[in-house]
Amino acid sequence: MHRVAIISLHTSPTASLGHRANGGLNVYVREVCAAFSRQGVATDVFTRVASPDSPVVESLAPHNRVIYLPAGSPGLGKYELVDQVESFAREVALFAAGERMVYDVIHSHYWLSGAAASSLRARWRIPWAHTAHTLALVKNRHLAPGDLPEPRLRELVEADLARSADLLVVSTEAEGADLCQAYGIDPARIAVVAPGVDHARFRNVPRGTSAAQVGLEGVRPVLFVGRLERLKGAEVALRAFAQGAAGHPHARLLILGDDSHTEGESERERLRGIAADLDIRDRVSFRGSVPHAELPLYYSAAEALLMPSYSESFGLVGLEAQACGCPVIAAGVAGLASVVRDGETGFLIDGHDPADYAARLRQLLDDPELRTRMGECALRHTERFSWTGTGARLLGAYERLLLASRGPQLRVQLTALQE
Repeated sequence: MHRVAIISLHTSPTASLGHRANGGLNVYVREVCAAFSRQGVATDVFTRVASPDSPVVESLAPHNRVIYLPAGSPGLGKYELVDQVESFAREVALFAAGERMVYDVIHSHYWLSGAAASSLRARWRIPWAHTAHTLALVKNRHLAPGDLPEPRLRELVEADLARSADLLVVSTEAEGADLCQAYGIDPARIAVVAPGVDHARFRNVPRGTSAAQVGLEGVRPVLFVGRLERLKGAEVALRAFAQGAAGHPHARLLILGDDSHTEGESERERLRGIAADLDIRDRVSFRGSVPHAELPLYYSAAEALLMPSYSESFGLVGLEAQACGCPVIAAGVAGLASVVRDGETGFLIDGHDPADYAARLRQLLDDPELRTRMGECALRHTERFSWTGTGARLLGAYERLLLASRGPQLRVQLTALQE
C-alpha cells in the first residue's frame, strides 16, 4: 500500500465543523489521513473549490495533500452538485495524469463522491471502497416532524453505489445490516470499521478550569452539539431542557452548531422562537459553530450532552464527549446505541418524547455523584476507540481488497508460466 485517492467532493476535511454540511465526515477523513500518514501511507484528498480563496493544495499531515478542484460555482448546494460529478471526476483524472500519480485504492465518502469514484474506477482500473456515512433510505424512514425527505435521485444513486463498489466500509454492524437488507449486499463485501477518538485533544479537563476558559463559571451547562437541522433533534433538546431543568435555576442549555442551510429556512431562528414560547430564552445560548479544539472544554464543563437525533450512522460527537467525561443522553438509534452504554456512560431513549429526555436530565442534575460516576465510566469506555486503530483496520481491509483484485491476474500469469 503506497497511496490512496480519497474523494470528498462536497466538503473539505479542513472545513469548519458544525456549519452547513460539515461534521463527522470531515473529522473522519482528516483523522484517517493522519493515521495513514503515521503508517507511511500517502493520501490525496480531492475536494471542490468552495470559495474564491480556496488554496490549490494544502496538507493535513505528512504524506497528505488536500487538492481543490473546480466543480461548478462555489455557492452551489450539495444537491446542485449532482450535475458536476462527471466534470469533477475528469478534473481529478487530469490532475493525477499531469502528476503521473498512481493509486492503489480509491475511497469515496458520501454519495456524491461515490458517483465520481465510480467514474474514476472505470478509468484507473483499481479497487474502490465507499463509505456512505448516511443512507437516504434510512434517513427517510426516520424523518423528524416537518423535515424534508432526501430526494429520490439520491436513493437511486446510493443503491447503484452499494451494488457497484468493491468494498463498503461502515461504522457499525447495524449500518452493515441496513445495506444488506436494503440492497441485498453480500456481507463479505462489507467491512465494519468504527471511527476513533483523538485522545490527545478529547480528554477531561478539570471542571473549574474548563468552565472558566469558555465563560461558564457559576452555571451548570447542558449541551447540544451539531448542525442545526431537524434531523439532529435540537427542538427535542429545547423542550427536554425546559422540563428537566425547571428546578435548577443555574442550568443553561448551550446550542453549539450553525444552520445547515439545507431546508430553505433558518433552523436557528425557528429554534429561537421555540425557546421564547417555552419561556427559556434567557437560559439558552446559541453559540454557533465552535472550533473543534474548544469542544473538549465545553464537554468537560457540562452536566450532560443531549443527542436526540432521528438518525445517526455513528455518534462521533457522543464518543468525543464521553472521552472528556461527559455523560450522553441520546436517542436509541443504531449509530448512538453503538457508542453509549445505557445506564453506565449515559442514557439511551426510545423515541423522541421530550419528557423522556427531561426525566434523565433531571436525574443527572439532581444527583451530581451519578454524573461523576457516569463521566468516569465514559472515560474508560472510550479508551478502546482510537484513530490509529481505525486506520490500521482500514488498511487491512484495503490489503484484502487488493489481494482479491489481483487474484485473477495472478492465476492468469501462473497458467501462462505452466504452459
